Amino acid sequence: MTRHVVAADGTLTDASGAPVTAAAIDSSQLSVPHLSPHILTVDLPKGDRVNILVEYSCHCWTRAFDTAAHAGQMQIMDGIRPRAFCPDRFAASVDLAALLGTLPDNRLYLTPSDRNYGTYNATMMLPDGTAYTAFFTLRPHRGRFDGIRHKLRLFVESAHHRPQPENGQKVKIAVVVGQAL
Repeated sequence: MTRHVVAADGTLTDASGAPVTAAAIDSSQLSVPHLSPHILTVDLPKGDRVNILVEYSCHCWTRAFDTAAHAGQMQIMDGIRPRAFCPDRFAASVDLAALLGTLPDNRLYLTPSDRNYGTYNATMMLPDGTAYTAFFTLRPHRGRFDGIRHKLRLFVESAHHRPQPENGQKVKIAVVVGQAL
C-alpha cells in the first residue's frame, strides 16, 4: 500500500514528493515521520528488560471533524470516524516519542475506560500549567520489529493538551508492564 507523508502544515505528498489531494483519505494510508513505530525498552526493578512496540493513532495529530469549522478540509478517516488535521496537536506530537521514553520517571495513571481494558496516560506539565497527556493501551504482542523482539504493544490512542492531569490511580510503569505481561 502506498503511504503518503503528512507535513507540519497538513499537506500530503506521495513517495515522489508530489502533492496529494483528496476529499477523504484513510489514516492507514498516511505516514507521520516523527510518529513512526519504534521499540521502547523498559527496565524493570528486578533487572529484567522488556521491549515494547510503540505505535500511534491519527488522534495524536488530528481532531474530531466538524463540518462547519473544517469545511473544504480533507477528512482523515479513522475507520468510519472523520477527523481533521490539527496543527496544534501535530506540533505537540513532535515530542511525543520522547515523552513516552520517560515513562519510568513520569506520572502514570490508570484511568477509567469505556473499553474492556485499561487505558493509561503519561502526563508532562508544561510551563503554562496545562498538561500534555498521552492516552495509551498496553497489551501482549509478541513479534519482531526492525530485528528486535518485543513482548508488548503500546498503542497511543490520543495525545493532547489537558487543563490538568487526569484523576486516577497512580501507578509505576513496572506495574503496568507486569499486568500486561
